[in-house]
Amino acid sequence: MKKFIFEYPAKTLFPHFRYFFFCSIYLESNYGTKEKLKSRSKKGFCSIIIFALVVSFTAYLPFIAIAGENSEEKKSRAVSITDEIIQMRSGLAQTFIKPDSEITEDIFKNVCGAVGKRVKEISEKEGFMIRHAALKNRNPANAAKAEEIKLLEEFDKNRSLKDRWDTAEIGGKKYMRYSKPIFVEDACLSCHGSKDKRPKFIIEKYPNDRAYDFKKGDLRGMIEVMFYDQ
Repeated sequence: MKKFIFEYPAKTLFPHFRYFFFCSIYLESNYGTKEKLKSRSKKGFCSIIIFALVVSFTAYLPFIAIAGENSEEKKSRAVSITDEIIQMRSGLAQTFIKPDSEITEDIFKNVCGAVGKRVKEISEKEGFMIRHAALKNRNPANAAKAEEIKLLEEFDKNRSLKDRWDTAEIGGKKYMRYSKPIFVEDACLSCHGSKDKRPKFIIEKYPNDRAYDFKKGDLRGMIEVMFYDQ
């Protein structure tokens, strides 16, 4: 059902207006040919149009209510997805990264790789767009855009600001966007601490890396979860 609602504007809006077309043909056949219709009163012809429109609009009304409920469900789901990702990042980091331990590529895959896999899974199954944006990014794809920079600065300056709902325009379409900050924990410092202590594979894989010299409690970035606002 959710997928049906998500695709509603493209796949089900116009079919409902076909009710108007078929009802018009049906009533026209009962009233007579176009030539005969011309001879009938304007009142009779208007009745045909009104009847057809009522049938079409009545068929469309239930979906308006469902779409509204679905939007609220998606907002709730966006919040839960964000919390799941942040908790997963933290939990895996604490599990696999021990104090003063060497960070290998396998450990990296068990933490960041696992989170990335989960993000992809949710996006593909549920249709949400999920993004990690940062001022000091490691992956070039996570570099904060202009409007994201402003929000990240707000999160950093005002630590009482826990999250934010706003909208984003992507590909000419309006998306609802939920954003929540993430902060550096002790386990994060093994890869995001001193520049000179970064694992060798990180330096080689990310030559333009900027995500270092963090301290515990610093703003690491934010998680954004977006869905198409119908």
